Amino acid sequence: MIIDDIVKWIEEQPYWQQVIAKKILDKSHIYDEDIEDFFSIFMKYNNLEHGNFNREKIEFRNITNTTDEHKIANWKGLDNVIGVNAIKDNANLVIGPQLTLIYGENGSGKSGFTRLLNNIFISRGDTRLLSNIFKDNPSPPSANINFETNDGNIDKLYYPKDSNHPYTDHVSVFDSHSALHDLTQESELSFSPTEFKFFDKLLEIVQKLKEKFEAKINDKTLDNTFINHFDKETSIKRLLLNLNTKDDFDELKIKVKLTENDMENHANNNKRISELQSMQIFDKKQEYQNLISILEDVKKTIKKLNPLFSSAYLSEVKGLIEERNHYKDVSLTEGIAQFKDENIEKLGSKEWKDFIESAYKYYTTINHSVNYCIFCHQDISNIKLIDKYWKYLKNESEKILAVKNNSIKKEERRFKLINTTILNKDSILSYFLKDDNIDLFNSINQASNNFESLKDKVLKALNNLQWDSQIKGYNFDYNEIEKVINNLNNLIEDLDEDSVKKEIEELQIKENEFNDKLKVEKLLPKIEDFINNKEWVDNASKIKINTRSITSKQNSLFSKYVTDTYIETFNNECQKLNANFSAEIKQRGRKGTTLNKLTIQEKKPIDILSEGEQRAIALANFLSETSMNKNNVCIVFDDPVSSLDHKRKEIIADRLIDEAQQKQVVIFTHDLPFLLLMQNKSSEKQLDCRHNTLRKIKNETGISTNSHPWISMTVKRRIGYLKEQLQNITTYYNNISSDAPEEQLEYSYKAKMWCEELRETWEKSIEELLLNGSIERFNPAIQTSRLKKAPFNRELYEEVEKGMTESSKWVHDRSSALGEETPSPEQLKEYIDDLEKFTKKLKKLIK
Repeated sequence: MIIDDIVKWIEEQPYWQQVIAKKILDKSHIYDEDIEDFFSIFMKYNNLEHGNFNREKIEFRNITNTTDEHKIANWKGLDNVIGVNAIKDNANLVIGPQLTLIYGENGSGKSGFTRLLNNIFISRGDTRLLSNIFKDNPSPPSANINFETNDGNIDKLYYPKDSNHPYTDHVSVFDSHSALHDLTQESELSFSPTEFKFFDKLLEIVQKLKEKFEAKINDKTLDNTFINHFDKETSIKRLLLNLNTKDDFDELKIKVKLTENDMENHANNNKRISELQSMQIFDKKQEYQNLISILEDVKKTIKKLNPLFSSAYLSEVKGLIEERNHYKDVSLTEGIAQFKDENIEKLGSKEWKDFIESAYKYYTTINHSVNYCIFCHQDISNIKLIDKYWKYLKNESEKILAVKNNSIKKEERRFKLINTTILNKDSILSYFLKDDNIDLFNSINQASNNFESLKDKVLKALNNLQWDSQIKGYNFDYNEIEKVINNLNNLIEDLDEDSVKKEIEELQIKENEFNDKLKVEKLLPKIEDFINNKEWVDNASKIKINTRSITSKQNSLFSKYVTDTYIETFNNECQKLNANFSAEIKQRGRKGTTLNKLTIQEKKPIDILSEGEQRAIALANFLSETSMNKNNVCIVFDDPVSSLDHKRKEIIADRLIDEAQQKQVVIFTHDLPFLLLMQNKSSEKQLDCRHNTLRKIKNETGISTNSHPWISMTVKRRIGYLKEQLQNITTYYNNISSDAPEEQLEYSYKAKMWCEELRETWEKSIEELLLNGSIERFNPAIQTSRLKKAPFNRELYEEVEKGMTESSKWVHDRSSALGEETPSPEQLKEYIDDLEKFTKKLKKLIK
């Protein structure tokens, strides 16, 4: 037995896992408090938690069953279907105790019902459940699901609220989508023996403990943040950085313990550091370096001033002034001065000069000699003024004079920008030189005054355009400054900064060690907690909660108790469905479940088989799975046969009829031949066969009526239906008002439609009774044996012709000129009575 193998395996598991297994096998509900208890036992078992741990003996040998048994109930149908596309709101669907045939043409809502069932029950079919597309604000899909228990009580479930109710495992659904899935992909088995639920529950609880355990490890896994308190590189910091075990912690405690000798050394170190710092070596060095920097700046300033006030440069400035004055004299001779007696307005102005330049430019464009004014045509052959203009324009002295004037202006600007201040009187260098080298201080200041005086004289000469003979070149010798810089560098070297710095650093290292010991002493309680947590985490990390052993055992027992039986059942189903195509079932385990895969010679069936053969293999797989599910009471099919495989229809029909004798079978179909085939076979087996027809009325689909589709009704059913309709027509006729002609037209239409169905019933009587069912419109076979009892003769033919004529003449449009009135209800009754008498006569003859 499965339970014996489970118990044997449990007894080999750790004690904490046995405690959980015992609770599951005792069918006890597992609460959150139980999970906490399991976790505490697990922790104590692994020495990860302190406390009393009483390991009581656990007895498993009296265990006989592992799971709760659920009531088995038959499915009665759906009602109050809301919000499903292609199904009218408040629609219902009634399911019979054995066989239920549901006929629906394309667009009648058949797919909508199938998708809804795929969502409610066990299915690998199409679960795309759309809301009602014809409503602006559709309600979410919902439905009531009715089940009848063995004691006759009705249990009502509500979708989607009760989607996980045990009753939803009682029904399995097969459609073209699930068939394709099984032919192309791995599929999860929808059932397993109830004992296997033990593994699912055990796996669920162990997984919860694993998650709690990992969370606790994470909580106790702390980063070593103590080193953040220590910014100096000390032996204490290194110890903290490598802190891992209690031995490390003990070493740390010894290391940080302060002695009287430590305190004495701390006092001496601080005293010596104070002495060294009082020497102000670093301050003096900084001061000397600052003085050297300022002296270097003074040197740079002097190096800039010396060239500007050198004899050579001043001689160039003097020469510039003299050259300018020379060209000024030349300009007076050859330039504007020659026009002084000509009485010319604004002589020498820009406008005057622009005028003669433009005139000359225009004159040079004339290619021949002229002796008249180019402006007024007066004779100018004896006037010399024009020649003077042209001579003036060709004179270079004016141009050179302009250049020299610009050069003088540049020099003037340059000298104005010269800053002759060499030493700031308030600088630290001024104070230093006053105390240490007053002669250099005075020399620098005198040089600054000399440079400033020369600057003024040069600017005055440039401004007056007359050189002063007292202007002489000046140069300041900064060798004395160099000597002062060298002396300061020698003083810096004499300070011996490195040795003092080294001693202070060595003393500071000792003080850092002392200070870190003081810090650690305050942190010791937290460090101890950190070490304890780390040691706990290290021990806990060695313990692994492995769920693989649970799934491995589940899979091995599944293979032992299920796989072989499943394959045998599948092969038997293939035999019954004439689907012997060497198909194989490949199974493999996955956590908590088993996966199936259909193959033929390692190929997918969809790549090899015809559509009809594919459907047969998929049906065999579906029937195998449902037959092994002890909870299954109903199987639902949406078009279980291929419209292209006529030969296999009867085989599948026989198999489903057999199944309907064991459990509920529900078939949705639009295939009329298959529907009639199932009707006939169910009659032969005397099954309780219920019929539903799905209709589309205007824009509303999924309207279910508990009746045969008209086209599949027998003559007897049709006559009963026509009588019922005639009563409704008669009632309507008797209520027609004389002042409402439209009601008379409506009656005519109803009578015409009724006659149409009457004519079709006469036609049906021919194939069903007159020919004794030997030839049927939706049956590809001709049953010649039934012709033996076919009562056909001349007299019967004439009755048929009469009945067909009476009904047919009111079906077609009638000429108004004929003056014929629509038959009254009394006449219609005579028509149906004639048909009924005729069928009764035929039935007697057939017997």
